[in-house]
Amino acid sequence: MKRVLFTPGPTEVPSEVLEAMAKPLIHHRTDEYRQYFLEATRLMQEHLATTQPVLTLSCSGSGAMEAAVVNLMSAGDEAIVVEGGKFGERWGLIAQAYGLTVHTVSVEWGRVATVEEVESALAAHPRAKVMFVTHSETSTGALFPVHDMARVARARGVATVVDAVTTFGVYDLHFDRSDVDGLVWGSQKGMMIPPGLGFVCLSPRGWDLVKGSKLPKYYWNLAKAKSALEKGDTPFTPAISLVLAARAAMLLLTEEGRDQVFARHQRNGDATRKAVRALGLSLFAEVPSNTLTAVHVPQGVDGAAVLKTMEQRYGVKIAGGQDRLKGKIFRLGHIGYYDEGDILRLVGAFEASLIDHGASAQPGAGVRAAQESFRSSRPSAAARVG
Repeated sequence: MKRVLFTPGPTEVPSEVLEAMAKPLIHHRTDEYRQYFLEATRLMQEHLATTQPVLTLSCSGSGAMEAAVVNLMSAGDEAIVVEGGKFGERWGLIAQAYGLTVHTVSVEWGRVATVEEVESALAAHPRAKVMFVTHSETSTGALFPVHDMARVARARGVATVVDAVTTFGVYDLHFDRSDVDGLVWGSQKGMMIPPGLGFVCLSPRGWDLVKGSKLPKYYWNLAKAKSALEKGDTPFTPAISLVLAARAAMLLLTEEGRDQVFARHQRNGDATRKAVRALGLSLFAEVPSNTLTAVHVPQGVDGAAVLKTMEQRYGVKIAGGQDRLKGKIFRLGHIGYYDEGDILRLVGAFEASLIDHGASAQPGAGVRAAQESFRSSRPSAAARVG
């Protein structure tokens, strides 16, 4: 049986990326490797619309998060953490592990914190140096207004660092035009490659904070990584095959075009949400993200059984809820290497599995809604020719 991943991460990997990883290993202290590494870095900069260096770390997205904390903060510093899910909470746990004072803007899972709530926290804690926030909360499918939050934080002299692990390659982060001072992300989602690489990009204001940071760091030393990048290297042994994969993936995204990549994710997200509603189900997130669609498990349906049937009978793997949401939601991923046909397969398998387990959905309703969504959003023939 052909199996396809539709989880929030890892996601499907293009054949071009697999081929790049399958090539014989090369040494990392060579001009050949440096050429590939620097090209991947340049393409990521272009995708972010930034002139700032993109630093590549051999780790998951959580490693990039920790690197951001230890390079921007010092002992005794205060931070504001916006949390509304598992990964927002992770920012706070990392900061607390280094003895920082954390002030939280905490909202119910599925909700999205407002700019007003952030402003209130900023006013209440004038000594805060950095605000950490997650753009798209993977545990809930909710999208946070990070650019608006960053604007009010900057007005008070507070830097903003954004977890863009599930939004790089999905939304236009327009880094240099934003008030965000740091972005972190990982390789296994919108970048369409396996897990194992983390990335950090800082603004000039972010680099000013790095100069004054006193928290202990060795492997996570971003100043050292920046100096090495200027020579086409990394300070430590890189994940060579994954860097080659990153180059191959970024070439694909560049060929498709930034705006087209973002528009494709919008279409895929719209189609999935319309399909879910057509099946009589309700969305979990207050403001749904184009990265994944979180759906309430309908009453009387065994969510775990639906997941198992989707995978074993239909060859489609999605995710359930995490922590307090275990057994309460489905998470349908549509981030990365997916087109219309893929989304129709996802919706068809989800619909069939629900019906197999007693849901009152109308057969064909979800697939039909997704098809109609794609038809209404598809560029005209004239536009495609042009």
